Amino acid sequence: MKYLNHLLVLAVFLVLSFLFFRLCLDNGFWNGYDYVGLENSIMMHSDLAAAFESGPPFKFQPLVYSIHYLLFKCFFFEASGYFLFNILLHGLNSFLVYLLVSTLIRDRAIAVLAGLLFVFTVGSYGKSVMIASGLEDLVITFLTLCTMICYFHNELRRDGRLLSPWYLLTLIFFVASMFTRSTSFAILGSFLAFNFFFRAERKRKVADAGFVILLILAIAALAAKATLFHYAPPLYRQRPGAFMFVYYAIKNVIGYLVRMIFPIHTSHLVTGAVPAVRFIYRFATQIRILIALVVLSYSFFGFVFGNRTIRFFIAWTYIMVLPFAFFQFPGDWLNIRHLYLVSVGFVSTIAAGAVYCSRLISENRWRRFVPMVVPVAFILLSRFIVVQLDSSYRVKAASPIMAEYRKALAEMYDDVYVAGDSLKMRRGP
Repeated sequence: MKYLNHLLVLAVFLVLSFLFFRLCLDNGFWNGYDYVGLENSIMMHSDLAAAFESGPPFKFQPLVYSIHYLLFKCFFFEASGYFLFNILLHGLNSFLVYLLVSTLIRDRAIAVLAGLLFVFTVGSYGKSVMIASGLEDLVITFLTLCTMICYFHNELRRDGRLLSPWYLLTLIFFVASMFTRSTSFAILGSFLAFNFFFRAERKRKVADAGFVILLILAIAALAAKATLFHYAPPLYRQRPGAFMFVYYAIKNVIGYLVRMIFPIHTSHLVTGAVPAVRFIYRFATQIRILIALVVLSYSFFGFVFGNRTIRFFIAWTYIMVLPFAFFQFPGDWLNIRHLYLVSVGFVSTIAAGAVYCSRLISENRWRRFVPMVVPVAFILLSRFIVVQLDSSYRVKAASPIMAEYRKALAEMYDDVYVAGDSLKMRRGP
């Protein structure tokens, strides 16, 4: 019966994901990195070893490139197929969020609400789903959630046994995550937080044998990638001094957390939006400062007075945002698509807070629904942003810049040619 209920929840999340994001199916490839993925798939057609390309403009993510190649064999240059895959994978990730929360809290209402908030991309606002190259965000989130669910289940239900099938699955998903985006040490940081906050249930050391094995695997994988594939983390384009490096990192962490709540920033989406949005943006700086203070205050009081699960998800949010705060981006630019994985902790915290507050006033027939205003408001905000982004991406897909990308790709490979506003293959892969 339990598995039947899980299948029903999975089906609901898949349907909701499709209904929420079907508007993007006809957008086309609108980002330059979409064409990097296509180029790698064309290269893999001749040599499968191209999946391990890591020199610019490619990244070391052979698993992502391999999945992209399979999609390429099915859909060629039809962007709608890639978007449909993203949408379904997003629905699956939402189900995994539901399972993760169920494993930690064993509260179905909180788990369902957390999954619903994630399927509506609260905190990340859908950019990863609406960009073909967002596959890398979706895949690393899938692997991270699978790794954590298996690890938590093994720790809480199997006494942390190293020979348990759940620990074996943990190792498999963890190793697979190393062939996508480099978030291995963020995953380990979350495991440390879990081991610490749930130490009473585990009755073992925080850094026990299971954790140490995963740590050794991560270090060995990093050394292998650096030696065999010349991998190096993407640092700032302009490397600041040590003080400014730390300053930018702290600033970016706070900036990302603020954008989960207040995602409006300077862009043509704002300047061309309805008067109400432009009016709100006039006070954007003051709003961000206020939200930053609220986030920091909630984090502090959540750690002091919250239960262990709330503390863990707060820690998750900070730990998972660290890789994007330290690496790759200059100090003044933040990309909300990198909040996709981070938002798991955010939506779980909102869901737990809303359900717990509702139960505190459950004796009141109508007021008990008041706390649900918060998650509903976030869902409406996410829908508004998704619609605005969709309109923007359609324009970008038809822009001269994307035409140049198509032309350049056709000039590089004889099997590819430009046909109107799209690309075609002279012969199938």
